[in-house]
Amino acid sequence: MTINLALEYIPRRMQELGYKKDYYIRFRHLVLQANEEQSIDAFNQFFYLVEEAENVRVESETGIFDLSEMNTNEMQYEHQSKIQITNHLSGINHLRFIQVIPKHKITNQNKK
Repeated sequence: MTINLALEYIPRRMQELGYKKDYYIRFRHLVLQANEEQSIDAFNQFFYLVEEAENVRVESETGIFDLSEMNTNEMQYEHQSKIQITNHLSGINHLRFIQVIPKHKITNQNKK
């Protein structure tokens, strides 16, 4: 997925999920050290992979993205909940996401 496609897709996806325009967008550029593993807690957020990163595995409850994976028939660009990222390179690698954070609505009970 490209950045332009993601920026066109995200408003439609958020509309489908009932968020309308009630969300924030952040660009995230992760710099992964050699053979590094990272974990991101994104339980109320969405992470959209905006490039086909090689030598990287991104895994979450919604699926995986790993171009070296032979036992899957689909790669996922949208991730949420606990995201596990693994750099398979013995050098630095880069990974770019667009992070979408839905806004929490304030109800009358929360205003008191």
